Amino acid sequence: MELMRIPNSVLSGFGALFSVLVYSNYCAEALTLIVAYVTGFTVTAASMIVNDIVDLKVDTVNKPWKPLPRGEASVEKSRVLAVALVALAIIVNAFHSAQTLLVTIIYSAIGLTYSYLRNKAWSHLLVAASTTGPIIYGYIAAGAPVENLCFTAIFTSTIFTVTLGREFLKAIQDHEGDRRHGYRTIATTLGVEKAAKTMLATGLTGSAMGALTTLTETSTAYKALITLAAAIYAYSVHKAYRERNNEKTLEKARRNTLIAMYTGIVAFWLSRI
Repeated sequence: MELMRIPNSVLSGFGALFSVLVYSNYCAEALTLIVAYVTGFTVTAASMIVNDIVDLKVDTVNKPWKPLPRGEASVEKSRVLAVALVALAIIVNAFHSAQTLLVTIIYSAIGLTYSYLRNKAWSHLLVAASTTGPIIYGYIAAGAPVENLCFTAIFTSTIFTVTLGREFLKAIQDHEGDRRHGYRTIATTLGVEKAAKTMLATGLTGSAMGALTTLTETSTAYKALITLAAAIYAYSVHKAYRERNNEKTLEKARRNTLIAMYTGIVAFWLSRI
């Protein structure tokens, strides 16, 4: 249960489900909603498990409290569980439609291969790309409504950018363990100082893009919540930049950026009301 990161997986499941609802004007078939939730949950859970398997050595330094470093989970059984979860996602979408099956395969590949490419500094981009999955899935499952194309393009770009900024923040936090095990991140490649500047620039850009979406045809609730999310996120990355050598500040900032992102997702769910 810990390996699957239940909060993250549940959020992805509901993210895909509500994405379908949003793009279908809150009127979608029950089967489509069930398939969307199962897809979001299983693909995210599988990605989390694979990430912990691949990161076992580095987590003994960075995050020794996780199940695998603690020795309370089996690598072999964890690997089987990850495969089973992805297989379930593919099977349910194979019976749903060719379009959602293709999206599922693409995002499953992104989520699973990232962990094996940690020796590439550009692997941060894969993580950021993977978080756009629920939105794109919902858009496609709802028939790709043309009238929502502009909003979808800006909103998914916002998700990509703020996630990338958060990845840079995490890379600064994990710098020491990543360096010891030869992982190439923005922090180990460019150094903490340059990584912090890049994190700040990316984070503020993502916040500005989020605010920009308020100019599209969205609900008042969306505009209020996305503005709040952008403010929380911008403050958090700025705080992390100013106190980039303070471990407690970095961890608090990381958690606050997650709160901001959750707020942004709720805003999206309410965007058509």
